[in-house]
Amino acid sequence: MPDDVESQGARWARISRALRNPDYKRYFLAQIPLLIGTWIHSIAMGWLMWRLSGSPWMLGVLAVCDMGPTFLLSPVAGTIIDRMNLRKLLILLQAGYVVLVTILTIATLTGTVTVHLLVVTTLGLGILAAFDNPARQVFVAELVGIDDLRNAIVLNSMLFNMARLIGPAVGGAVVAMAGEGWCFVLKGLAYLPMIFVLSRIRPPQRIPVARKGFFGDMSEGFAFVRARPEIGRLLVLVATCSFCSVPYFYFLPVLVRDMLGRDADAAGMLMSLTGVGAMLAVLALTVRDRIEQLNVFPAWSTVALGLVLIGMGFSGLYWVTALLALPLGLSILSQNLSSNTLLQHFAPPALRGRIMAMYSMMLLGIVPLGSLIVGATGDWLGMPGTFIAGGALCSTVGIVLALRPCTARG
Repeated sequence: MPDDVESQGARWARISRALRNPDYKRYFLAQIPLLIGTWIHSIAMGWLMWRLSGSPWMLGVLAVCDMGPTFLLSPVAGTIIDRMNLRKLLILLQAGYVVLVTILTIATLTGTVTVHLLVVTTLGLGILAAFDNPARQVFVAELVGIDDLRNAIVLNSMLFNMARLIGPAVGGAVVAMAGEGWCFVLKGLAYLPMIFVLSRIRPPQRIPVARKGFFGDMSEGFAFVRARPEIGRLLVLVATCSFCSVPYFYFLPVLVRDMLGRDADAAGMLMSLTGVGAMLAVLALTVRDRIEQLNVFPAWSTVALGLVLIGMGFSGLYWVTALLALPLGLSILSQNLSSNTLLQHFAPPALRGRIMAMYSMMLLGIVPLGSLIVGATGDWLGMPGTFIAGGALCSTVGIVLALRPCTARG
């Protein structure tokens, strides 16, 4: 019994190693309301746009406004991140979020909100997110240092997936009981702990580096990727997984209704099972202590995702698709987490903002383009054919790049 307790204690100490850093621990705790609030906000925005417009097209426009700026602005964002004081930049970004969410809250609670206001505020939030997402990843790396970075990335992902399980349920309940405006109130309040924590954190000072002018610095990031083919391969794998998983995450109602003949409850169950698979990936990667243990994960996780998508395309049975949702979540998160960790390992500190902005561009910015292509392909091949084609592309890219794996050491 004492041995069991000791082994469990050692396992928890390994899982939570990065939390020994007091600044990161405060930052981690401040993320809890913020991430839950983000999912609450997402649910409310979708419901509100649907209530005001009744148009699937406008839901698509909202998604483009949300993620499109990440694709367009990532090179600029990464360059600014590498040149600015990150703590001050993050505080400014959180303040910008609060202003936009407050405008949306007042308009919704007073009944003056319009489709145009939703589009404009979502576009503004998307522009802020293009800077915020990579800035947070670089900030965490600077807080914990390279030795605890892998653990911090896993902990952040664990938190994100827990919020994904809690936030939509809370958001749906608040919309049903009080309306979308109160979801936006909760979202605005969720930024306050993060602003407070950021104002108290004192991260290590950055080492000054020679600058080449804004556009020179921007081109330096692209030149570094061209000179390091392992980084290019990782970015291709991230983009492939993000693009090929669009049919599942963004066309789930079509999958559930037309391919499986089920209703919204079934869609919710599939998403929950995907979240369980993602949490299994978090636990699997937590016990990988050495960076070289991650080298094979990005490519072979991409292959696995492709096989799962092909299986879903051929399935036609709800219980088979539900079983496949577990390895789908497992493979996607294994790919994303291992790629994120390897990219931050490969990137020198002076270029980390630019490299992680490219990662955000491939992970999130590719989604609007993928949605348009998948929608057109679905009309042509049908949704089962779209799943099969996407899975074949995913596995093919994964196999080709698995023959030239990333080789991180240390």
